[in-house]
Amino acid sequence: MIKAVIFDVDGVLLDSFEANFEFFKNLMAEAGYKAPTREEYVPLFHRTFRDIVQILTGLKNEADIKKVCDMVEVVDAPSPIISPGVPETIKILSEEYPLAVVTSRIKAYAYEPPLNTLEHYFKVTVAYEDTENHKPDPEPLILASKQLDVPPDECVYVGDVENDMKAARAAGMQFILYSKESVNGAEVRTADFKELPGLIQSIQLNK
Repeated sequence: MIKAVIFDVDGVLLDSFEANFEFFKNLMAEAGYKAPTREEYVPLFHRTFRDIVQILTGLKNEADIKKVCDMVEVVDAPSPIISPGVPETIKILSEEYPLAVVTSRIKAYAYEPPLNTLEHYFKVTVAYEDTENHKPDPEPLILASKQLDVPPDECVYVGDVENDMKAARAAGMQFILYSKESVNGAEVRTADFKELPGLIQSIQLNK
């Protein structure tokens, strides 16, 4: 039985690719490095903030990487948008399940506006700095499960890429792929957020 629902942020709760792309272009310019092209940024979109900075700058020293990361406060970027169907669906799901967020974002930006309007629906938030290992390692999802006090096999994780699926499987959780594109091995997929309550119910029936 599914007793809790956990969500990724980028690409799931937030349609944030364009905003994040502009942010990293501005960050690299501010730090004195070459801004990424769209083609260069696409495979980095779901990497952690620290990893993207390291890859784009080529820096090896952690102190130097941190200096660039700390420039986040002075860099402007457009705001992301909430994915279609998210507000009403989150409200519906919160009436039946405890909800959580597991994201590779740093904690200060886990609920970046306009997502801050929905923060009160989530009982647990696991961000980048909360674990030593990150997706596809299952550690962040296992921590969320512990904080929710719900066993992993009674949780479902909603993500949009293969690494999310790998993390969920390694944690012993059910997984729903939210994407227009299929991922090999993802048995349950939707591109319509409003379908999630029904898909979760179907998982309940098939377990």
